Amino acid sequence: MKKLSFNESKKLFSFLSREKEYNLFIIGDIENTSPDADYMEIFIDGELEQPKGVLMRYYKFFVIYSPDEMDYKSAAEIIRSFKQAMILSGKTSCIDKITPYLKDMIKEESKMHFAVLKEPNLDYCCLPVRRASIEDAGQLLDLLNSIEEFYVTDEESFNESLKKGTTRRYVVEKDGKIVSTAASTAETSDLAMIIGVATLKEYRNQGLASCVVSKLCSDLLSEGKTPCLFYDNPKAGKIYQRLGFREIGTWKMIRFV
Repeated sequence: MKKLSFNESKKLFSFLSREKEYNLFIIGDIENTSPDADYMEIFIDGELEQPKGVLMRYYKFFVIYSPDEMDYKSAAEIIRSFKQAMILSGKTSCIDKITPYLKDMIKEESKMHFAVLKEPNLDYCCLPVRRASIEDAGQLLDLLNSIEEFYVTDEESFNESLKKGTTRRYVVEKDGKIVSTAASTAETSDLAMIIGVATLKEYRNQGLASCVVSKLCSDLLSEGKTPCLFYDNPKAGKIYQRLGFREIGTWKMIRFV
């Protein structure tokens, strides 16, 4: 596999757009990252004009994609060589093929439903929903890290994405504090990934998650961007289905630390 320059990586869009929902992270990060950024690397297997697969590093996170077969062994070696790797994610079929080369590193593996907002049926919120700023970072990190099923959030990438606006995070407040949040990331011209939907335990079952997700999705749709998301919690799945999300496949994530 070989590393691409920033300008070369932009030539991957036609290849990645064959399954653009699955490649939302890669496309969005290429579109939104500056040419001199040292926190993103793109590697391909094959020729630029006809690649077999793509591996992206974004800070300590990796995403892999191939429509069929690629050199998964070499991709695994790249991940191994980056000593700070935290997470690898991708289509279930891709993760299943690279896993044998990373077995000794894997701490946890999870499989999620991948859904796209196809039939919007969004909620109206009686509480104000606002966009978060860098001043909210401390509260938000505490909230996200309190969610048992979430991985520990990497503070560096979280703060940078909030500061630069590459992550659009919305919040709902009650009793003088942030109690629910949702974000979009890897936004492209026509898609966006919903991530980090979370509500403090003592404020759940009040419709707050539906409220903040609906506001976020409404704003994205008004800009011509279709929201996508992952979920593995059946209760959350029912909420997303009610809001109009429909499953298109599955996604896997493996954690190294």
